[in-house]
Amino acid sequence: MEEILVWVVDDDEDYCDLIKEVIIDDYRVQVFNDAYSYREALESATPDLILMDINLPDISGIELCKELTASGKDTAVIFVSGMNTLEERLRAYDVSAVDFIAKPFELKELVAKVQAVASYQIKKRSLMQAETMSRNMAFQSMTESSQYGAVLQFFRQCFLCHDYQSLADAFFDLMQQLNLNTCLEIRDAEVHYFAPSHGEISPIEANILELLDKHGRLYDFGSRTICNDKHVSFLIKNMPLDDEVLYGRLRDIIAVIVEGLEARVLDIGRQQTLKHVFMEIQGLLGSISGAILEHDEKFSAALTGMTAEIRTSFHVLDMTEEQEDYFASMVERNLKEANSAGEAFYRLQGSLNTVKNVVESSVS
Repeated sequence: MEEILVWVVDDDEDYCDLIKEVIIDDYRVQVFNDAYSYREALESATPDLILMDINLPDISGIELCKELTASGKDTAVIFVSGMNTLEERLRAYDVSAVDFIAKPFELKELVAKVQAVASYQIKKRSLMQAETMSRNMAFQSMTESSQYGAVLQFFRQCFLCHDYQSLADAFFDLMQQLNLNTCLEIRDAEVHYFAPSHGEISPIEANILELLDKHGRLYDFGSRTICNDKHVSFLIKNMPLDDEVLYGRLRDIIAVIVEGLEARVLDIGRQQTLKHVFMEIQGLLGSISGAILEHDEKFSAALTGMTAEIRTSFHVLDMTEEQEDYFASMVERNLKEANSAGEAFYRLQGSLNTVKNVVESSVS
């Protein structure tokens, strides 16, 4: 068990040499004959196991064990004492010693107890490593779950955004939860820049976004990463390069985020286009309604006047009764056809109203 470091603390040099000779093949062994040298070495090293005499000349081994426990070092202590009494054993256990060997002892007993404690230390160390790993994995899973939950919440929030500023606000809320410092660029017919808290981005940041918006989905330079899509780019200014796992996970997350932003920007653009079409149709309907009303008034007045003049001029034209009836019926027939043309305008107006309602429901 070469990885186990055993210290022997005893003022009897012959005893220390004997113990070292017995266990040196299986452990790394270091000997201390006084408390001072032991304390000095303990400042820079941590043994796995200590064979300690209770009755040292300068200080009690019980006091040294108390100091060791207070220091928080993971070290097992086996007390060795010539006083094999219940009181002595209880004193040893009170200061958290793991075993007690009474002098004189058989070397086989010493070797067996050292081996048992060494195995215990190895198993405890393995369990602590496994626990630490499990704790780290659990913490990482909770962190990932929290981050993915924040992304899902962002996508839900996106559906409530009907303009670029509200979309940018939702984006910066998400970036804050991910502890990322960012700025955002949205491109349609013109370029729009956004910064957290409705601030302004610096000229150099705008220039970087403009220069790198065609450099692929993810582009790293230093501790910065730019993420691009066709109409959206954002610059992350504090990517955690020192944490490889977190860095890789954040790259996956921001690649998904930019796709969501792109989809919502396109949808907002479609909504704005439909809104513009709605306003155009609404204006056109107003113009058509006014034109139809004006046309009806003028056309009706003209036909009424013409009909009256024709009827009053029959006696001047010296027409027969059959001719007068024929001419009057021809005028009435053409009046009906004119009215039918007016009804066609009203049908067109109705169709445009239907289109307006459909567009209005799509915009709202």
